[in-house]
Amino acid sequence: MYRLTNPWMNYAWGSVDLLPALMGIRPDGRPVAEIWMGAHTAAPSSIEIGGHDVSLNDFIRRGPEQTLGDETMKRFGPHLPFMMKFLAADTPLSLQVHPTLEQAEEGYRREAAAGIRPTDPTRNYRDSAHKPEMLYALTPFEMMCGFRPVNVIRELLEGLHVDGLDPILERLDRPGPADALRSALTELLTADAGHQRSVTQAVVSSAQARSEQRPEYLLLCELAEHYPNDTGTVASLLLDYLRIQPGEAVFIGAGMLHSYVRGLGVELMATSDNVLRAGLTSKHVDVNEVLRLVSFVPGAPRLLHPTHVGDTSSYIPPVPDFALWTYTPRSGPDDGAGTTVEGPPTGARIAVCCAGRTTLTRQAERVDLERGQAAFIPHTDGPFDIASTGTVAVAYNRH
Repeated sequence: MYRLTNPWMNYAWGSVDLLPALMGIRPDGRPVAEIWMGAHTAAPSSIEIGGHDVSLNDFIRRGPEQTLGDETMKRFGPHLPFMMKFLAADTPLSLQVHPTLEQAEEGYRREAAAGIRPTDPTRNYRDSAHKPEMLYALTPFEMMCGFRPVNVIRELLEGLHVDGLDPILERLDRPGPADALRSALTELLTADAGHQRSVTQAVVSSAQARSEQRPEYLLLCELAEHYPNDTGTVASLLLDYLRIQPGEAVFIGAGMLHSYVRGLGVELMATSDNVLRAGLTSKHVDVNEVLRLVSFVPGAPRLLHPTHVGDTSSYIPPVPDFALWTYTPRSGPDDGAGTTVEGPPTGARIAVCCAGRTTLTRQAERVDLERGQAAFIPHTDGPFDIASTGTVAVAYNRH
């Protein structure tokens, strides 16, 4: 078992205080958006061996059979198939979608053949992997994700009384909800820049005048403060809004248009950096590629209903790349020493202390974790025990 040193990401949408408070340190005034835990080549965690720091991806590369196990090797090859993050959003993230594995492989080959460098900011596919993800809430967590029913979208748009929305409303008359949604979003995102700007300004102005009537209009106004003249603010009216509570988890699969709005959580995903953006960002936007990937089936994302065994819970998403196991003793955070339980017994695992204090033991070996600290447990370490006074979360992949 190895304690991890994890990179921090100071993205603009992050929170100044949520992650420093979790880690028990004083904020320095900069937003901290994410803490990465894993072996992503862009920013891998590191471990200490013989007094030297070794990146986790190098450690796995030296002995993939020992660190990952044969079953993981057969299915995913010699690399860790998942990565884990603390994610703290204080302002909304970009409106985005992730590809399927087949779409990622095809897109990566296509852009490589076109000579687009992986570091080019206009590149859509930085690797050939898919990026399903799940979010486990540590605080109340808000997000936009999936499409509202067509009749609800129509009601929201008509309530603004903006003439420039008429072409979008006409598209919503198409038979079949998927065709109607595809046509409406395409009309909105592919209009010429001048028309997009004028419609967006009119919609924001109308929403500001009606912000007390509907929470959807109030959110649109908030988005416009962070992303003025961004058509993604108008697109927010097409998306469902979800608020999950601490201990709840949601799965977001390929093709689901979404944006995290605010909150602190543990994000678990396939090891990939493939993000296609439609708006609410200063980064590269490729509307045509987004429209090609989006699934236009109405509906919110899948809430993951855990399997409970005593004080442990297992969240199993519909992909084999990752799963999440958590333990919260009934005694509550910081109350006593906690009961010892056995964590996931095989494969590569990452355990992170989310509250209280956690101790991992394996035979005579022991690793103590404070809030925000994490450890990597290789496959060859086998079963290990966990004692915690708060919540500990363990990421693993299913065999």
